[in-house]
Amino acid sequence: MPDRLVLPPALKHGDTLAVVTPSWSGPAELPAAYQRGLAELRRAGFRVRPMPHAEGRLNDWVAATAEHRADDINTAFAADDVAGIICTIGGEHSAQLLPHIDLDLVVANPKVFCGYSDVTVLLHALHARTGLVGCYGPALIPQWGAVGGMHAYSAAHFATVTSHARPAGQLPTVDYEVQDGDFERAERTGRPLRRTPAAPRQCLRGGRASGPLLPGCLPSVRRLLGTPWQPDHAGRALLLETPEPPYELEHADADLTHLGLAGCLDDLAALVLCRPYRWSNERTDRFHQLVLRHVDQAKGGTYPVLARVEGGHTDPLPTFGVGVQVTVDADRAELSIDGAAVR
Repeated sequence: MPDRLVLPPALKHGDTLAVVTPSWSGPAELPAAYQRGLAELRRAGFRVRPMPHAEGRLNDWVAATAEHRADDINTAFAADDVAGIICTIGGEHSAQLLPHIDLDLVVANPKVFCGYSDVTVLLHALHARTGLVGCYGPALIPQWGAVGGMHAYSAAHFATVTSHARPAGQLPTVDYEVQDGDFERAERTGRPLRRTPAAPRQCLRGGRASGPLLPGCLPSVRRLLGTPWQPDHAGRALLLETPEPPYELEHADADLTHLGLAGCLDDLAALVLCRPYRWSNERTDRFHQLVLRHVDQAKGGTYPVLARVEGGHTDPLPTFGVGVQVTVDADRAELSIDGAAVR
């Protein structure tokens, strides 16, 4: 792991954001949402530049070859007039890009790099190999391109984290969540996905601890294990979230088992669990019990565990800087972002 953080310059009004598709061909499959996302970024004050393969479709699961998708990212990092990079959506194949990313180029030209879900792989790998503070936050299609517009919470926190060279402070709470998965209805009617009241944050194991934040999607975190791009988990505040069904409890159990066997749950500073996406309260409670069983088996598994935190696949989501210092106070159900993600 690098011995220092590499902070990108803060974004400002009028900056150009490159748009990349690291994995699934979302823009080709969901063109209306993609165009809404571009328009929403422009309304937020940015210029947008889709990279050459961002709108491609090689097959059912990727937009272009690994070399072409990686070349889009390398070109965006190299461009002097590009200030940040926004991923269109996730998928399952971002890891294919890793051998083709120019790490020296990333270090020489650090930029805000934002996405979530399968983009976990790129954010963790770039952080592990270069020290880059990437942003685990809104993607172009599901957040910026949502029917009815970006959630105000998500837009405000993205601006707080990426446009100000200071710690974001206490993570704001929000009393609603979006568990509605009827995207076809939303597109057909023009009405946003339904909001429902959110359960409050939940202390699963008390305590207060600080450490550098490592946010990610649970199955995607697993994809780097045993590779040269795997980050060090010890001493970290590990933040995990879960993808949409058909991801179920048995999948989470398998992923947590792998993380535990690899030592990634050992000696954490803290563990934070985001609101599971499209799971019932009963299933969420079972998931929390499952997590605690894995934590109990980990070396040094006495760290605080805070659950039902805003973030991940369940909108609205905040923006988390990878590697920034945070404090988790599980007893008070608080997460404080104590380090800046940009300079």
